[in-house]
Amino acid sequence: MFKGAASTDSALTFDEYQCTGNVETDFPELCALLGVKNIPEVCTKSSTITRSEGVDAEDKQDSPHWSVAQINVELENKNPLSAKKITISGWKVNERIFRVLQKMLPSLSQIASLQLWHAGLTDQMVASLANTLPLCSSLRVVSLEGNVLQDQSFHLLFTESCVLTQLHLRCNRIGDEGARLIGSALSTPTSANKNLVYLNLAFNWIGDAGAAHIAQGLRLNRTLLLLSLANNMIGDLGAAHLAAILVDFPLTHEEIVERRKLTLQRIRARPQSDSVQSPVKVVSEMDHKDTSRKQLLTLRQRLEIQENNLPKSMFEHLK
Repeated sequence: MFKGAASTDSALTFDEYQCTGNVETDFPELCALLGVKNIPEVCTKSSTITRSEGVDAEDKQDSPHWSVAQINVELENKNPLSAKKITISGWKVNERIFRVLQKMLPSLSQIASLQLWHAGLTDQMVASLANTLPLCSSLRVVSLEGNVLQDQSFHLLFTESCVLTQLHLRCNRIGDEGARLIGSALSTPTSANKNLVYLNLAFNWIGDAGAAHIAQGLRLNRTLLLLSLANNMIGDLGAAHLAAILVDFPLTHEEIVERRKLTLQRIRARPQSDSVQSPVKVVSEMDHKDTSRKQLLTLRQRLEIQENNLPKSMFEHLK
């Protein structure tokens, strides 16, 4: 197996290189294999408690200058194999550098946070990062602030299978179309993100229409606990849409039908030995057996508990 040996094996290729989990070793080796001329410096420090994952200065959303290219790595107990956080701040990451980061991330077994502030990311880079995230078992916090994308592809980062719990997307000029994509990623009648608890969309260009899309996405999302929409372009109409989903609200006919389908699919997928009968079976037997209303009510209650307290309106077909 090849393991961090680019300097000793001239035949070694980028794809053959096996990362060691040591950023100080792997990053320059991989950059050299891709022919990067000016390799950014890797700066390490011991892990410290920080107030937040986002950039503190709100007025840095349109920084006019690129900073010196370097990668800041926070280590746990000064162990080079225990990178907890990687930060790139204020310099443009090209495609080759991004390929290096993408290859290294899965090898960092303790990486918990990735921050790329004002790094000149592209839609393709964000899409590639979305494909890499499932391979990073410990990565839970991603901050991509100050990266304006032409196609506003940030929604790819928190799909239904995404493992992230925090996503910071401030200062990215996300508009109503980007908000629509994000709303659909939060939930639809047939799917919902189940891990993201904090989404920061402050300092963007989201208006009333975008707020309505996000509110729609929150209807069936039962995980998100904190959402920041500060300093956008949301007026009274958008605020009204958001307020409407903060109280009890009835499901639409489409939502009822789709959630009912999902419930039946889950029940049918259970082993036959499962103690809870399928509603389809119960309905078919009602023509042949005198099933009491009390028994039927008990079945509904058990289904509601097992299906995360879904609204009773989903079980109207059992009446």
